[in-house]
Amino acid sequence: MISSNYLIKSCFKLKENKLMSLFNDELIEKIIQMTWRNPAFMAIAIAMVWLIPQLLIRRIMAQNYEESKLTKQKQKIDKLYPSSSK
Repeated sequence: MISSNYLIKSCFKLKENKLMSLFNDELIEKIIQMTWRNPAFMAIAIAMVWLIPQLLIRRIMAQNYEESKLTKQKQKIDKLYPSSSK
């Protein structure tokens, strides 16, 4: 048989766990709200969303520009000094 002390302790632990869970949920929600409404955090978040893709696109565009510049330069050199196979 289960003793009454065991039942009381298990009920107390259950209530304690629910209370801690509720406290943790409220605390987490409050931290999220404080972070989201923080102007410094929002400035950093917006800057990251705005700048990181811009930097990646700029790097890709610079590589493409350099490649096209080299091919155009090679074409011009070939035009000036054609290879003669006479």
